Amino acid sequence: MVVAKATKEALRLIDLVKELGIQQGGVQLHYDSQSFIYLAKNQVYHARTKHIDARFHRIRKLVFFSELLLEKVHTFENTIDMLIKFSATNKFKHC
Repeated sequence: MVVAKATKEALRLIDLVKELGIQQGGVQLHYDSQSFIYLAKNQVYHARTKHIDARFHRIRKLVFFSELLLEKVHTFENTIDMLIKFSATNKFKHC
């Protein structure tokens, strides 16, 4: 659901940039779930993914055409974790 909302916002920004006459490549989206990234990049049907709705299929299409570039964010580099999870002092200093 988070990636779907972020993708929706990214598509709005892409449309805005196109209206301004600026051409750009694909949009990078950083996400911490490696399983979701593999699922979005793999176009094979899985029995456990039959409940996924049209938003996910739109994300798959955008990834396939390289309009959306999903990249993994490692736990140590994920700054939002500091706000929602217990974080050690070294991660706090890093952020």
